[in-house]
Amino acid sequence: MPTSRLSIAGDIGGASIAATILRAASGQINHDVQLPAAKAGTLTTRVGPNEGTITLSSGHGIASEQIVDLYWDGGRKRNAVVGTVSGNDVPVIGDDGDALPDQDTAIRVAPQLIIDTDFVGNLVEMIGALCSRRGRLQFDEESAQALNVDLVANEPWFWASGGTATNPLADKVVVGCIASQDHTVATSLKLGVLYNSDQ
Repeated sequence: MPTSRLSIAGDIGGASIAATILRAASGQINHDVQLPAAKAGTLTTRVGPNEGTITLSSGHGIASEQIVDLYWDGGRKRNAVVGTVSGNDVPVIGDDGDALPDQDTAIRVAPQLIIDTDFVGNLVEMIGALCSRRGRLQFDEESAQALNVDLVANEPWFWASGGTATNPLADKVVVGCIASQDHTVATSLKLGVLYNSDQ
């Protein structure tokens, strides 16, 4: 039976803390993917908190009707819909996340990567993700978001059964994931799930 292990060591308030979390279950999922590079640009028109036009560099590759994530210093917007692209001008609209920043703010348009995975949240014993850059990971059910996780660069996000924290995917049936990152170079994302596949 597979066993997952997470080791934590550090100093908090002068106290040295070190521990290893072990969990065993019958099934495991492992994804190690490259998230596409974000495209750097400027918010040249701000219609409102959820709508504007971003001007990108030539050859940006962002297409009309594409769904993207937006990143800027101090904020982000998820699942924005691209309107009709005209050359380097990329109109976007979406209300998932922070209000768009002031006009003329530097902003990055991040293509989303779909990760083909599925599992039942109640069967999870341990789950974790790590991105080398600021990013996000969205777990989807059949017709709704199950969980959105904002990832801090090089800081792991994880949950293990038996602790004081509630399972973030309890009562959810995950049918896929969406991920993106805010750097202009492709970036690694790791996702691991340990679950009771025989139940």
